[in-house]
Amino acid sequence: MNPPTLAAVLDGVRAVLLDVDDTIVDTQEAMVAAGTEAAAAIWPYRSGVDHRAMAQRYYDDPERWFPRYASGDVPFDTMRSGRLAEVAVAFGLEVPDGARRSFEDAYAPAFRSAQRLFPDVPGLLSAAGQEGLPVALLTNSAHAPTRVKLEALDLAERFEVVVTTDTLGFGKPDPRVYLEACRLVGAEPHRVVCIGDSIEWDVLGAQAAGLRAVWLDRAGLGTSEPVATVRGLDEVAAALDRRFGPPLTDR
Repeated sequence: MNPPTLAAVLDGVRAVLLDVDDTIVDTQEAMVAAGTEAAAAIWPYRSGVDHRAMAQRYYDDPERWFPRYASGDVPFDTMRSGRLAEVAVAFGLEVPDGARRSFEDAYAPAFRSAQRLFPDVPGLLSAAGQEGLPVALLTNSAHAPTRVKLEALDLAERFEVVVTTDTLGFGKPDPRVYLEACRLVGAEPHRVVCIGDSIEWDVLGAQAAGLRAVWLDRAGLGTSEPVATVRGLDEVAAALDRRFGPPLTDR
């Protein structure tokens, strides 16, 4: 089966759902930078190279603690503790008393200061705004860290609808979170396009719930799944411009 074209996916859409992490913000780099600081606070006797490797492993999450949190199986604090314990085991370390407190004290300010918006985001928001398409956020992160990201980037007031795992107690790919986002944005699911970097959560999950979807493949990894794919959000912005044409003031 051939994947649908981007133009076909966007034809007739009435709203856009955007993922947050590694879709509009560079969460991987922010987490690794903050995690490096946190690892140094917990295990100061290890090298800086080790600290960054620990942070990368925390982000990679080989035991899939974050998906377990997103599904509602474990609370946020348990997820964080589990990931930290896994890192310690992988590097042959003990988790010292007070490690969670040391982690949070070092991680939180570093994470806030490390927030970076991908440069193709403003263009997409502008294109959607020109055509009157509401843009909502749908993320598997919790409300508090999501608010930190948006505030650090001066975007806290930009999005009227932000659906996090706190909203219903679970996240993607449960169909109910996509439908709740559609309800809040005031559009029927088949008229809503979900865009994000996860095929499982932002594309296949969205499609199973009756939405349209576009996979953001920034790294150019490719997929055998028959899904509409873009390398950057500027492609979506350009497609919206082609679909709707120039603003009335230019005609």
